Amino acid sequence: MSSLKWYMHPGQYDDVVVSNAIRFARNLEEFDFRDRLSPEDSNKLVGKVRDLTKIISGHECTDYYSCNVNKLNDLERESLVEMHVISRELANKKQATGLIISEDESVSIMINEEDHIRISVVGAGSNIRETFKIADRIDDYFDSELAYAYSDRYGYLTTCMSDVGTGMKASYLLSLPALTMSGKIKAIRDEVGKFGAVIKEMYGEDDKTAGFMYRITNQKTLGCSEIEIIENLEQVISQIATLERKRRINWIENEHDDVEDKIYRSYGVLRHTKLITCKDAMMLLAQLKLGSDTGLINLAGNGADIHRLMIEIQPANIRKLYKCDANENDINKARAAYINEKLPHMRNE
Repeated sequence: MSSLKWYMHPGQYDDVVVSNAIRFARNLEEFDFRDRLSPEDSNKLVGKVRDLTKIISGHECTDYYSCNVNKLNDLERESLVEMHVISRELANKKQATGLIISEDESVSIMINEEDHIRISVVGAGSNIRETFKIADRIDDYFDSELAYAYSDRYGYLTTCMSDVGTGMKASYLLSLPALTMSGKIKAIRDEVGKFGAVIKEMYGEDDKTAGFMYRITNQKTLGCSEIEIIENLEQVISQIATLERKRRINWIENEHDDVEDKIYRSYGVLRHTKLITCKDAMMLLAQLKLGSDTGLINLAGNGADIHRLMIEIQPANIRKLYKCDANENDINKARAAYINEKLPHMRNE
C-alpha cells in the first residue's frame, strides 16, 4: 500500500478538530443478525461482501484491498485496531470476519462485526460534509448490489437499537489540552449530552486521556435525517472549539513562562530520549502539539505531523516496524528511536 495515509495530506490541518468520521451500520436481509449467524453463513457473508472490492475500486478510481481479518495474526489485528481501521470487537471475534480498505486507509469497511457491514470514512480536519459524501456514495454502491434489511417505519435495521433509523454515526476527534488541564471536561461532557452527543477519551479513561484527544459522537439516529445529525454535531463542535481556543489564550497569557518551559522540555525529551513508554510519549507529544498550534515553538510542518506520531508509536505498530517481540523494554527502546528520527525539527535547528 501507499505510504501516504489520510492523516498525512497537507492543507487540511485544524488546531482543535483533528479529524472527522462518518460510519454507516448496515445488515443484509438474507442473513441472521450477529450471534445467530451460523459459521457457514459467516463465511458466505464475508465472501459475498469482499467480492465487491473491485467494484468499489472502479467506482472510486483508487485501489481497495480486502482480507479475512480472522485469518490475520494477533500482531496484525492489533495494529489495525491501533490505527483505528477496525474495532476491538472485530479483532477478537472468532467467527469469519472481513475488511475492505482503501489505499490511504480513509475508508474501511468491516464485515461481520456487530452488524453485517460497517462503512467508515475518516477525513482530516473539520470538513465532515465531504466525508459524508464519500460514505454516502460507497453506501449507494453496496445498496445497488446487496439487499439491506430495511423497514419503511423504522429505517435501517441494526443489531444495536441506538443505531436504528439512519444507522449513521458522525464523529469528530478533538484536541483539548486547555480544557483538560483546566478540569472543564466533565462540564463539557454534561453539556454535549444535552445535545444528544457523547464525548469519550481517545487514549485513556476517566478524564485522564494521555494525548488530550477526545471523540465526540451523535447518539440519536432515529427520527432525524443524516444532514440533521451533521448540523447538530457541527454546532456542538463549533462551540467546543471556541471554548478551547479561548482557554488556550487565557492559559498562555497567565502562565506563559511555565507553559513555554513545559513545551520546550517536552521537545528536548522527545528529541533525545532512549527509552519511553507510550503513555509518557503521548503526554509529551500532546504538550508539543499545543506549543506548535499556539506558536510557542516553531516546528517544521505543523501539528498534523505530531498527530501522525501519536498514531504510529502505539505498541503493535512499533512491534511491526522494528520486528521486536512483546518485551516492554524493547518496545520502549524502539519507540524512542522512532520518535528521535521522526520528530519534526525546530526551524532554527
